[in-house]
Amino acid sequence: MRKILIATHGYFADGINSSLKLLVGEREEVTVINAYVDESDVTLQYEVFFQTLQPTDEVIVFTDLYGGSVNQQLFKHTEKNQAILITGFNLPIILEILLSPDVVTPDKAKQLVEACREELKVVEPEYQAEEEFF
Repeated sequence: MRKILIATHGYFADGINSSLKLLVGEREEVTVINAYVDESDVTLQYEVFFQTLQPTDEVIVFTDLYGGSVNQQLFKHTEKNQAILITGFNLPIILEILLSPDVVTPDKAKQLVEACREELKVVEPEYQAEEEFF
């Protein structure tokens, strides 16, 4: 089964999960960890997530900042558990992976990251009365 972990500094992970629920409904394969929002030990939360995995699970982890503490701590777990770690994510990449009917291999993840980078752009509308914005 595919398991997705979204772990971020603060409540960003909750916000992304809120958008996912709006777009695709509640998904049992998604786990969210909001790091450093209280005095609890976030490293324990990471360990609990990885302890619940089955050997056959396909695991994709999303973190907010490359080189940030969340990313560094989870890198250790993903390396041990053959999970894919994607950092600096956006909503399109999570949707692509969440909804993919195929197994997401590291090569497939790289392709999806490249494709979803195209979603990041500055939108400068042209003010022409006859044309629609999109």
